[in-house]
Amino acid sequence: MVRGLGEFRRTMPSDDPLRLALSPTGVAARVAACAESARVCVGLLLNPRARRLVRSGVRQELGALVGGRDGWVETPDLASVRRALAWLLCGRRANVIAVCGGDGTLHHAVNALLELSHEAEVATGVRPPLPRILILNGGTLNIVGRTTQIHGPPQRTLGRFLRDFGGAPLSRVPARRLPLMEAAWTAPDGTQLPGTRRHGFVFGSEAAFHALELYGRFGAGYVGLARFLFELTRGATFGSALWDREAWKLGPYTTPLTVDGRRYDRYSGVVASTVDLTLAVGSARSIRRPLHAPGFAVRVVWETDPPRFVRLIPALMSEGGAPGVDDFPVARRLDLFGPYTLDGECFSQPAVGADRLPLAVTESQVRLHAVPGDWGANEW
Repeated sequence: MVRGLGEFRRTMPSDDPLRLALSPTGVAARVAACAESARVCVGLLLNPRARRLVRSGVRQELGALVGGRDGWVETPDLASVRRALAWLLCGRRANVIAVCGGDGTLHHAVNALLELSHEAEVATGVRPPLPRILILNGGTLNIVGRTTQIHGPPQRTLGRFLRDFGGAPLSRVPARRLPLMEAAWTAPDGTQLPGTRRHGFVFGSEAAFHALELYGRFGAGYVGLARFLFELTRGATFGSALWDREAWKLGPYTTPLTVDGRRYDRYSGVVASTVDLTLAVGSARSIRRPLHAPGFAVRVVWETDPPRFVRLIPALMSEGGAPGVDDFPVARRLDLFGPYTLDGECFSQPAVGADRLPLAVTESQVRLHAVPGDWGANEW
């Protein structure tokens, strides 16, 4: 039977897993589990609403691969992610966390993992090591998974990993660094507003925030994306009721944007990424990130005339440059205003005063490591 978190909690010890995770005992368990000589132990985090997981049979198959009643948890809502991770890390003592969902699922899992680790360090004085992350593509676009060469059904990826590394020393498992960005709103004096920092891989400015809301009306996946782009092009070129009603959301924006000190007083949008930004399998790659590249890549669209902007769309979905677009292969800081997106998740400005708050996007010093999908059992 597929278990939601409420059902799963009945199999946990009576101790609260969050309390355990913030205790010396829990931190010691994580340290021991991540030792080079420790045996590989996989903990599986499932988003039951992910596109490839809506059929319970897939989730059952994934759970059976991990084995054991304590090896996998479904997270029906965001509030359950922290507790699930606490149990997998400290109760099961997993040193590989398999995350099955889309980019948004991975985003929330990573942020919960980093927050939990930080709180454990504050509580105990010891920073617990981070587990390796095995991405199982269960969502719609799976941009981060494709960057790490993860392809195909999630059960095939997990089965192959367990066949090659199950029971082996953790030192045998390959790891690829996954660079992160940090986004946080700041007060007028430049100090970071508490509780607003988030980590992520793909950042989009206010235009992306509103575009995602509009895109959702046309359905998910590549079909919905194609419909959205068609309607955007038609509205900007010939006009439409939707364009007349919603065009203001897509700019231009006149609050300043700076990229490593270079200032734009008017622009249509900006995207930043620490990973390959690909909108379709094998094609439409708009940002390529070499392995171990520093900082993050930035693409600024400063063309603000709607018809000319629409004509830029093919160029925006490819690696080539175009008039009206500036590319920064390596950047370390963005300063701008407005709501934003990270990994396809939308974040509104906190309700602090009536004025827009400055938003800073910087290179993160966190070192997160994922299992690359192009491993070979004979190589490790």
